[in-house]
Amino acid sequence: MSMGGRGIDLHTHTNYSDGSDTPTQLVEKAAQQGLGTLAITDHDTVAGVPEAQQAGVLYGVEILAGVELSVQYQEYADIHILGYLFNPQHASLWTWLELMQQRRMQRGLEILTRVNVCLTQRGQAPLAPERVLERAHGALTRPHLAQELLAQGYVSTVEEAFREFLVPCDVPKAGLQPEEAFALVAQAGGVCSLAHPGVLSPDYAVLERLMVIFKGMGLVGVEAYHHSHTPEYTEFFLACARRYGLVVTGGSDYHGRPQGAQLGELGPGRPVPGQVLANLRQAHAAHPWESA
Repeated sequence: MSMGGRGIDLHTHTNYSDGSDTPTQLVEKAAQQGLGTLAITDHDTVAGVPEAQQAGVLYGVEILAGVELSVQYQEYADIHILGYLFNPQHASLWTWLELMQQRRMQRGLEILTRVNVCLTQRGQAPLAPERVLERAHGALTRPHLAQELLAQGYVSTVEEAFREFLVPCDVPKAGLQPEEAFALVAQAGGVCSLAHPGVLSPDYAVLERLMVIFKGMGLVGVEAYHHSHTPEYTEFFLACARRYGLVVTGGSDYHGRPQGAQLGELGPGRPVPGQVLANLRQAHAAHPWESA
């Protein structure tokens, strides 16, 4: 259970990926909002976990090491897989995450170059790379670029930054195959859940097929509870979890932005169900490990 039976959130981001809060700020907010357990699930990195765990001791919040891995499968170029309850110092996982951070930085710099070409064509001064890089902690992401475009007055909202610059100037992500992601997390002693599957397709049959295929590759859970899921989607994923023996996970997918998901909530007055943490731990304890 979470500390003191308080609330939980198993899907959050810091400024080590595309969140706006430092790990310490995120943990402080969690404590203020009565959360007892928080999973840090930054994109393709665990670099923010040590700071979060130190803050967790200070603020009385249990911090779980997590990660959100980007994978590619068939026509799906950006499926997200959540890893939980693993050893963040495991050698093969750490090596791959370091490589992914290098690839993310390279992608971010390529997008920055494209954005600056676009700005120059509009007769506007390009973004200063050093200012953009100050916003990043080892991985330059599109939200970092959006924040700088906003700071320079080139756009009035993050949404406008994406529409006018970051989507037209995008560069494809580098990702793993799903079976590679499942194996990496399992080798580090953890289990994987399919993140926010409702964003992948509006077709229930397609989503069910993906869950069946991924379970055969090593998937353990499905994130049925997510702020983007309608009640109908949530019920569908709960039914699939029962049908195929998948553990149900849930989290806000909090990024620190006021217009997005709120920490510990699926929606106003709808906390992340506390039972998902106990169920995740039970599934983890029952998992047949390939290696530790």
